[in-house]
Amino acid sequence: MIKNTQLGVNAKQNEVKIVNMKRKVLNVSYRKDSDTFNDWMKYEIEILNEDNSTEKIPAYGKDLQDALSRVVHDSKVQKLERKTKRIPSMVWVILWFGYITALWQYSITLEKHWAAITFSIGMVAITLTVGYISNWFRKRNKDK
Repeated sequence: MIKNTQLGVNAKQNEVKIVNMKRKVLNVSYRKDSDTFNDWMKYEIEILNEDNSTEKIPAYGKDLQDALSRVVHDSKVQKLERKTKRIPSMVWVILWFGYITALWQYSITLEKHWAAITFSIGMVAITLTVGYISNWFRKRNKDK
């Protein structure tokens, strides 16, 4: 299927430049105020995709710009999620042990009484950071 393209002429060099079309907002309609959150509104956004299909997406926001930014954020998250799901679990395990090995290599360069403390604090810090980020990402991007 041929993507939509737009031709543009560069006035200085008389060259034709082909630009691929991205998603465009066709229509936005205000639906109602949110029942659960004050000052939030629900919009229904109609989007023209690259393949000329249209889709309607409900979006909440404090204003129209906030609702549109949430739609863009959700599409970026879905794109990132598709890419990270293709990475095998073994790669994540290798990365985890790589961090542990790097921390261990750093801690053995220190004095003996600081090595165990540094390694333990580093392990706890890495574990808490990964846990916090994954929990935040899961809560923020779950379907409602």
